[in-house]
Amino acid sequence: MRTPRARTAAAACVLLALSAPAAAANSGTGTGTGNIVVAPAVTTRDEPVTVTVHAASCRTGSASSPAFGETRLTPQADGAGGHATPAVAPDVAPGSYDITVTCDDGRSVTRTAAFTVINGAVRGGDGPAPSEGTSTADLVIGGLMVASALIGGGVLWLRGEGREDRPAA
Repeated sequence: MRTPRARTAAAACVLLALSAPAAAANSGTGTGTGNIVVAPAVTTRDEPVTVTVHAASCRTGSASSPAFGETRLTPQADGAGGHATPAVAPDVAPGSYDITVTCDDGRSVTRTAAFTVINGAVRGGDGPAPSEGTSTADLVIGGLMVASALIGGGVLWLRGEGREDRPAA
């Protein structure tokens, strides 16, 4: 049997191996001005995205993408880089889009497939957007669930009713 230390070490190795591709995906390519982070990673047309550059040497400059054009970076308060909040164009096609950040000193970095534009609505990434109101199907399903719970509880209550009178076996 493995010891707790061996299991902990194995779990740490698995987590490290799983996080390496994610770290590499955020590093961008180019002349090393730092990481480009986009939130949300999946968005729709006409919605804003937040572009953040984590590089103290790139507090000002511009971020550009075919999805939103060019926008100026604003320095972050902590001095660790710049950020912008451009809106995705209303006529952009669904798909993945690159972002290129050009610092005022001329250096640039590109992150390929930085974010994805989809058709429809995004509501927190938890599935499709809710519809307006309650449908008939929702009411029927809810009613059946309540009825099942009541019937099941009633059966259990009736089965346990005479147990106090029975002799112990």
